[in-house]
Amino acid sequence: MNLEPPSPVHHGPPRRRATAGDTFFALGLAALGLVLAGGLLAAGGGLPGLARNLPGGGAAQGPASEPEPPGPAAPTAAPSSVPSAVVTPLPSSGPTATPAGPFTLNLYRDGVFVHQVDDQTCVAAAAQNMLNVIRLGEDGRPPDTTTATQRALYDRIVELTTWEDSHNGGTGPGGWAALLTEEGYPYEVRTYESRLAALRGAAAALRATGRPVGVIAWQGIHSWVMTGFTATADPATTGRFTVSEAYVLDPWYPWVSTRWPRSEAPDEPRDGKDLMANILAWNLPSGPYAGRDGMFVLIVPLGA
Repeated sequence: MNLEPPSPVHHGPPRRRATAGDTFFALGLAALGLVLAGGLLAAGGGLPGLARNLPGGGAAQGPASEPEPPGPAAPTAAPSSVPSAVVTPLPSSGPTATPAGPFTLNLYRDGVFVHQVDDQTCVAAAAQNMLNVIRLGEDGRPPDTTTATQRALYDRIVELTTWEDSHNGGTGPGGWAALLTEEGYPYEVRTYESRLAALRGAAAALRATGRPVGVIAWQGIHSWVMTGFTATADPATTGRFTVSEAYVLDPWYPWVSTRWPRSEAPDEPRDGKDLMANILAWNLPSGPYAGRDGMFVLIVPLGA
């Protein structure tokens, strides 16, 4: 294969051949130049005077020439070793910089994980995991992984859950957020039209607040805690990034579901394929749920 660049192609009008008239015009211009040069030599005292009257001559043509008056200073060029660039800002509603390279954040610490005590307490276990992560990271408080605490959290979440939040009773995302807020850590339920947007929202919230995010998995019947992520850029500086991995606490672990993908150990990175298989749009048979059906649901810390 020939990889040489093609020859330049001339796209202008065809070049015209010189005529006799062109030749006479050129000779006339040359004669006029000689006449002018002779006049300058006679009036200005020879070649130094001619130099002063020609563009760029200045005082450098000989000692008999007078110094030129100083003109305005020319702009100083930037050193060639300093690169320059034209910065195109992002839209005013978004961040203003896009750093290169992957960015990773993970709040997980050993000892924070707690398994759900039965098949009804995934929300309570998720809330317990989130409280352990927050309190250990912010206050240095040791994690509380006791069954008694999880059951107490479950009972309180049930009390805080409305019918709009869960038509089946029990616990719902709204009750989950209300429990965390009651414990002193304000959270709210947010919905997103796509998984991509939800993962970006979760990563941005983690980055902005340093607190974990609750994730509704398995079409609305299960609860995850996202403690970290790897993204193509830092969410603190740009909205133009993609989450390639998420670090998750899955309260179902080490149990194995007969219907859903296998639950992984705490702090295992979940890649894009795994996230697609587990984080699914809300679709509960007890619906309809206004504002949630077909949406991706998160429990997000306020301040994000």
